[in-house]
Amino acid sequence: MLRTSYVAAAGPTKEFLESGCALIVATVADDLEPHASRGWGLDLVGENRVRLLVDADDHQLHANLAANSSIAISATHVPTLRSVQLKGHTTAFAPGTDSDLHRMRRYCDQFFADIEATDGIAPELMARIIPARLAAYRAEFDEAFDQTPGPRAGSSFTA
Repeated sequence: MLRTSYVAAAGPTKEFLESGCALIVATVADDLEPHASRGWGLDLVGENRVRLLVDADDHQLHANLAANSSIAISATHVPTLRSVQLKGHTTAFAPGTDSDLHRMRRYCDQFFADIEATDGIAPELMARIIPARLAAYRAEFDEAFDQTPGPRAGSSFTA
């Protein structure tokens, strides 16, 4: 458990993490084989706690989390490359809901707009990567790092 709050439940860090940041989700199997996938929306639900939307059909992600619950999430603002990495463990799983589909749509609208602005890729082309079904995990974080490129990359992060 954290001795201090790395990720506050309100403020600029909350706005950043709940925006259309690129969300990369890393898990590991019991044999330490890593697996990376994409997140489809993230909401802070308390200090150092998030609710993360993932592809319900990513079987390796679900198997890894069922086996050991270890998770890392990197959130990167596409235009500026500002990045935060959260490391911890999942505490709950739920199938995706209609509300989650709406949350994912808001996430995609922001994320795809940033990609179009920076890379010129039309949102219609990006739409092919949207998962057909969602699942949601709650996670608690023990560590947070500033991963923005530059001299502070890898340093501990506090909101």
